[in-house]
Amino acid sequence: MGTDGPGPGLQLQAGLQPELRALPGLLKALGMLAMTHAEVVTATERALASNPVLERAEGHPCPGCGRHVASGTCFRCRGGQGVSRFQDGPEPAVNPFASLDEDARVEVRPDSRHALELVLAHLTSRGLLDCGPEQLALLHGLHPGQVHEALRALRAVGPPGIAATSVVELLALQAEALAAAGEVPDWLPHLVRGHLADLAAGSTDAAASVLGLSGEQVLAGLAIVRERLRPFVAMDTSAETSAIQTADVFLYRRPDGSLEVEVPASAWFGLQVVDLSAGLTDASGAKQWLTEHELEARRLLYQIDRRASALLRITECAVTHQKDFLDHGDAGHHRPLTRTAVAQETGLHPSTVSRAVSGKRLRLPSGTVTDLACLFGKGQAARAALQEYMTTAAGGAASDEQLRGALARSGFAIARRTVNKYRRSLQQDA
Repeated sequence: MGTDGPGPGLQLQAGLQPELRALPGLLKALGMLAMTHAEVVTATERALASNPVLERAEGHPCPGCGRHVASGTCFRCRGGQGVSRFQDGPEPAVNPFASLDEDARVEVRPDSRHALELVLAHLTSRGLLDCGPEQLALLHGLHPGQVHEALRALRAVGPPGIAATSVVELLALQAEALAAAGEVPDWLPHLVRGHLADLAAGSTDAAASVLGLSGEQVLAGLAIVRERLRPFVAMDTSAETSAIQTADVFLYRRPDGSLEVEVPASAWFGLQVVDLSAGLTDASGAKQWLTEHELEARRLLYQIDRRASALLRITECAVTHQKDFLDHGDAGHHRPLTRTAVAQETGLHPSTVSRAVSGKRLRLPSGTVTDLACLFGKGQAARAALQEYMTTAAGGAASDEQLRGALARSGFAIARRTVNKYRRSLQQDA
């Protein structure tokens, strides 16, 4: 019997080995599931600053939702479903310098108002000046001093970076505004003005030597540039403005009235793994270095995508149950829904659903951001019915038992003690 082949113990070991190898990555992905969108952004920025293999595609975050786009705003925020071509720069709907004419006219000297009109005409959709001040003056037969006065007035009332002549100057002016507000280090504008090309090439030594910084400080500055600065002036660079857009899950209304769920995955953040093997030497240490960094980069993308996949499944299930609530927006249409029920329908563990929902924010089709937990709960419709009945003359003086009977006739079979709990809660809220 012992010579008939491998024993059952060996077969069991061979079957479990792949699962054990995959377990560490899976556990890390589940750990990211508990992160909020802001925490994922922070982890992403740290990885971008420390891992040369991980890069963000050319472009910038959409001013409306934060999605990484090539230029302008994303097709959803423009209201054009299915649009794949992006305009060069922000859309007029989110362009803060479109109405600067009136404010700048108050600021500028009277003898330079005509120059102000011409300066505004030479602004690109990004808020950049399409030619230098001297060239603009020569082109329109103006005195250079008039053009500079118009620029001074425009920059006094406009957002940081308005009428800059290059993207580097635009970013540097934004950095100066943040440094003046004490939100970033004082050396950041100098880093932007003099060393962006070096940083783009992956070199931090020159910036560190000239500015007297450590390599870690330079990488931290690069992370700030990626997170806080924008290659256009259509977005406020303050942390408060960026925080308004924060959401973990987005709901969109399709043309037929149905709801579509979207959760930011790695593509949302514009993340990509670049191939550095072409310029790599044959040294074994270099190959090992590249392999480790590639593995770490792909692991991060995997974790972000696993988080997005789980949140997508959970939210789609909840949205299916709460369609009437989301369509009408009142608690009377809210259906009882528990995390355990969603776990059973999606095949996930109840603790996984709880971890995914906790602390997450949901952006509704109207643009309002609320807690994802609003899709869950048992008593919202009953509470709404009780509150409506209590506003009537009969309901205001009714006992808990009478209120229970009234709710039962409306289709809500709940215990008297539950009625008492809801009643006291509503009275406290009032």
